[in-house]
Amino acid sequence: MIEVAAGIIRRADKLLICQRGADGDCANLWEFPGGKREAGESFAQCLERECREELGIRVRAVRPVAETVYTYPERTVHLSFWEAQWLEGTLEKRVHAQMVWVAPGELGNYAFCPADQDIVLQLQKG
Repeated sequence: MIEVAAGIIRRADKLLICQRGADGDCANLWEFPGGKREAGESFAQCLERECREELGIRVRAVRPVAETVYTYPERTVHLSFWEAQWLEGTLEKRVHAQMVWVAPGELGNYAFCPADQDIVLQLQKG
């Protein structure tokens, strides 16, 4: 099982979402920023590291908001979603095709990875 931390990062009542590249798993689909947890790392530490590495920003993982386990045909993913506070930095497109800020009610306009569907519905409801 792959363990992943994902961030619910808010700024001016909008959420940061990222579009995966054309290659690899969930190609061109949208997700919340984050990544795979390394050995000995907490989910909070993982989220903070991944945001530095992939987005060029510094965040603080504030609290867990949801967890899900999703089984794709080739693997099972355990996702831990965390509310995260933006501390500093300027977004850089290091691994994602696009990054956008959207209102929670607009999340349905984007095609998300299947493992993110439950949190998308939860965030849309407020």
